Amino acid sequence: MPRIPKRLKQRPQFHGLPIPYVTLIGEDGKPDFRVTDENKRRNVMFNHWCQLCGQPLGRWCFFTGGELCAEQNAYFEPACHLDCLVYAMQVCPFILGKMEHADIEKVKRAHPDIDLGEDSAIVASKPMEIRWIITKATNWSYGRTEQKTIMCIPSGSNRRLHVQPATMNAQDWQRAFEYLSAHDEPPN
Repeated sequence: MPRIPKRLKQRPQFHGLPIPYVTLIGEDGKPDFRVTDENKRRNVMFNHWCQLCGQPLGRWCFFTGGELCAEQNAYFEPACHLDCLVYAMQVCPFILGKMEHADIEKVKRAHPDIDLGEDSAIVASKPMEIRWIITKATNWSYGRTEQKTIMCIPSGSNRRLHVQPATMNAQDWQRAFEYLSAHDEPPN
């Protein structure tokens, strides 16, 4: 297991894993890692906080998604600190290809009072078929899908890295971290 970054260590934990700030907490007090709390997602987007630790972002922020997100430069998942993101990509079962995308009907039954905001434009396909892309940025603007889901549109850097978390070891992640943390100047 990779070391938990300092900011994420301050988050509540569930079964030894930090609970991301944007994770929906059910009425029973348990996190449902399959579901993003839309109010918290908007809160971090509009306040420029990390979606994982909930703390303010610095000069650089990082987005991740599949190839379609990178091609469209539009991300459902809000920005993160690099150390928070690299940790999450090493432990998240969905990103690692150990679980399929959440069964939306099962999630709806678990949370009948919550509008889950399904949007066919952003549903991920099988994780093993996806090369994840990490995008470095200094800022972002907002766009909407046809179904009105707010998306983040990164700006301020052209640095991207394709990663395959399911096959990466600690050295691969260290190289990825070094590449992404290099201080390039944003384009004018």
